[in-house]
Parts: sequence; structure tokens; C-alpha cells
Amino acid sequence: MEATSIQPLPTQRNRRGMMFRRRYLAVASTILFLCAVITPTTAGSAASTSLLMDTYVQADRATTNFGTSVRLSTEGRAYIWRNSLLRFSVQVPPGEHVVSAKLRAYSEASATSTEFVDVFTTSGGWTERGVTWNTSPARGTWLGKAGGFTSGSWVEWDVTKGVNAKGGEHNFKLESNAQKWIGFKAKESSNPALRPRLVVMTAPDTVRSTEAAVIYGWGPRVAGDEFDYTGAPDATKWNVYNSAGHAGNGIRSPQQVTVDGSKMVIKGTPDGMTAGMGARFANQKYGRWEVRAAGSGDDEYHMVSILWPDSENWPCDGEIDYAETTGDWSVIKFFHHYGCSNLQTSAYKPLDVTQFHNYALDWSPHGIVGYVDGVKWFEDTDPAHQPPGPMHQTLQLDWFPDSTANGAGEMRVDWVRVYAAG
Repeated sequence: MEATSIQPLPTQRNRRGMMFRRRYLAVASTILFLCAVITPTTAGSAASTSLLMDTYVQADRATTNFGTSVRLSTEGRAYIWRNSLLRFSVQVPPGEHVVSAKLRAYSEASATSTEFVDVFTTSGGWTERGVTWNTSPARGTWLGKAGGFTSGSWVEWDVTKGVNAKGGEHNFKLESNAQKWIGFKAKESSNPALRPRLVVMTAPDTVRSTEAAVIYGWGPRVAGDEFDYTGAPDATKWNVYNSAGHAGNGIRSPQQVTVDGSKMVIKGTPDGMTAGMGARFANQKYGRWEVRAAGSGDDEYHMVSILWPDSENWPCDGEIDYAETTGDWSVIKFFHHYGCSNLQTSAYKPLDVTQFHNYALDWSPHGIVGYVDGVKWFEDTDPAHQPPGPMHQTLQLDWFPDSTANGAGEMRVDWVRVYAAG
């Protein structure tokens, strides 16, 4: 573990209080196998799965919600189109990963060999009792199709390519080319045995994990973002800043941050146009956070992963920068700010930050512990240094212009994961 120190905050770092506040699973996919009609069994499944929501939407009733329906509907006839949505939670045991995932639904209609129901990934910005055709999320990656099944049978799609190796929440969309109604039992079905299910098989990791959450058994995720979609960051999860930059330097613009299907990317321009965003999830006192991130470019850009006080009362309510660069992409630093005098404990570690690493924070009543790739490198157990209230995650690429020539910078984040306090 790297040594830590306690010192007054230098002028360059006395910054967050005087600035404007920090604030589709595009899996590389190949064509999957056609489904088979099967009799379901969960024997041998090592992952815990649960159906959180399901419903359908209908084009000719574009503002109607069908969240209470006992069946899911698909239909390909123009102007009547019906598509179904499902959301599952998958909890993978520590030290294991997903090797197989099968979506199963019980049919209430038959399909010929030329009539299909296709399954796609989709985004999570919908609710069972709120979504309509007009607000339904778009299809994402195509995962497979099912055809040639009979009414009263189980239908299966192989959706392995649409499920994260470490689980989490997953959203699927069913669409059909059939010029007729094809329905399936929903989670509102009176027979629990006939409700949709996601059967997930896991296997032990063959390579030692570098995630603190896996190594130390932090359990299932309670919040976060896998950045498994495309476009702007999910507005239900993130507040993207639109303001002056850090300490008034440059601009934080939403146009500088995008999600490319596998990661979030913030791009900083040579003239200081960059971005940052604060999480709307896991606003809590105590817990465990982990991010997988990398950065590169001009040293004037600083990559930073922060816990920021919900109160916005800085510096009195603290700040935990558990992964930060300060002008050198070969060193990672940890800064824990505490007290109204803005004192800090800190640590640094030589590291090639241009490559992806896992940065983790365990905050409990016993203290604050930092990890890089599962190895502890920071610890502060002084009760007087504890933040007094709830905090939330922020991700920022901050601009520190100096006398050198200005260049571009970039911050890349594979995922953000939050776990319950230990």
C-alpha cells in the first residue's frame, strides 16, 4: 500500500468549491442460433435471476400503457405493430462469469416456419406502468429469432451476447414479422410457473479478477451504469454538466460526452471544451464504488473519479477523489478532503493510466479504503476525517491550462458499479 500524508490543500487543488459544480448494449455481436422449442429447467444455473418488469406497446394505441396485462404481445401488421419489453436482474456469484443466457417465454399462439419473433437488447429508460409506444426505447443489438413453435409451448432465445459477464440489469425487446398476433404469458400470469424467465449459467473465472468487488466478495451491485448503450449518457442515471469548466477554465459541454455501446467517452479539445457528470443513483452515506477507467492526451487534462457531497456544502462536507491524475498520465493519485479548512490525506502510485484499470473505494464507519486493480493502496481510519453526509459519484475530465502548448485529452470509462456498505 502506498504511503498517505496529511497536509493543507495547495492552491491548485483548492478548486471544486469555487467552480460550477462537478456535476445500446452495443455488444460486438454475431448472428446467433435460431431458438428451439423446449421444456424449461433451471437445473445447473449458478446465477440468480429475477424478472423485474414486462409489458407491451402498440402502435395504433400509441399513448396507452399495457403494464397490467397478463400477456406479452407481438404483431407485425402495419399500424397495429405490437412489441414487448422485459427487464431482468442477474446476480453472478463472486469469482464467476456468465457463459450462457437463455430467454424463455410460454407461447399463447403458434408460429409457422416463416413467422418469427426477434429479440433485441434495448435501453433501460422505461417503466412497466409508464411506457407507451410513443415512449418505448428503440431496439438495440439483434440477438436471435424464434419461429415454428406451437401454442402452449416454451420458446427459447439464446441471448448470451446480450448479457454482461458479471450480470446486472438487462433489457430485451421482442418484435415480430408475423402478420398476426403472437403472445406469451407475462409476469402477471396467474400461474407463476408460466411466467417469462432468464436462465443464466456461470463458470469460475479462469484469470484472477482485478475487481475489488470480486476479490473481496462485495456481493451484488445495487446501482451503476455499464454504458452498454449508445448516444448521450442515460439521463435517468446522470446529470451532465453544462457550465463553465473547473475554476472557470474552459467549458463543460454535454456535446463532449458520449456512450459508444461499451464505454463512456469524454473528449477535451485544445481550447478547453470538455465535460463532466454527476450520478443520480446511489446518493448515500457509506457504500462501495468501483469504476474501470483510462485516460490519455495532453497533461493539462486531469481525469478524476470523485465522491461529491449531496449537500453541495464544500469543503466542509468533504470530497473523495479516489482516482485522479494531476498532469502526469503515468501516476494515479488519491485525495481525501475533509473539514471546513479543506485538509486532506493523499496517496500516489506509479501506474500507466492510459490503460484501463479498476479503481475502487470502500467507505464505511470504520474509514475510507482505496484500491487499484484489487490491491489496497490508500486508507484513512481517523473518525474526524469522515464525511458527515451522503455523497454521489462524479466523472470529470478537468482542464488545467498552463504555459505549455494546449492539446486534446480524453477520459474513457467502461463501467461504474455501486455495492452496499460492508
